[in-house]
Amino acid sequence: SGKTTLVRMILGLEKPTTGKIWMNGMDVHHQSRVQKKEFHQKVSVVFQDPGSNFNPHFTVGMSIMRPLLIHGEKKEEAYKKAEKALELVNLDPSIMNIYPKSLSGGQQQRVSVARALVNDPKIIFADEPTGALDSHTSQDVMRLMQRLVREQKRTLVMVTHDRSQAEYADRVLEIIDGKIVHITENRRKEENERA
Repeated sequence: SGKTTLVRMILGLEKPTTGKIWMNGMDVHHQSRVQKKEFHQKVSVVFQDPGSNFNPHFTVGMSIMRPLLIHGEKKEEAYKKAEKALELVNLDPSIMNIYPKSLSGGQQQRVSVARALVNDPKIIFADEPTGALDSHTSQDVMRLMQRLVREQKRTLVMVTHDRSQAEYADRVLEIIDGKIVHITENRRKEENERA
């Protein structure tokens, strides 16, 4: 239905064949170098298959630090922020010096979430973030992301075909053939469970 393609276009990873994508009054695909840098500090992404999105030559620490280093952060400061990001996702910072392939799928996805959080973005895009995980690990990752978004007052835009995951959302847009066909406003799932 074009969900992943839309996210990739919003992030500037793919260009639209027609139309424009505006975010905060800015055309995502026609930005100056300075605007691109600011934009990429405000948005972050968690991809579906964490194993295929890590550079096999980078340790966990380097994988998380990389967005900071690209934006000019000093290595020592980036290292501290990476450790803190790992703690936020309930992983021990001692894994900083190992390679992601040594981790379970759930741990790899938590590292992906840590990498998405490390530059303190306002918006996190999550493209089928639990698609490669078993149902138990999937629920753990969803609860983790929901908690982090709530506590840190971030916006999470999640692509999913799983209706049970959509129940965690404040607003659900159903897309068919690239068109929004239905919008649902939800109360938060935890509020529903308390009611």
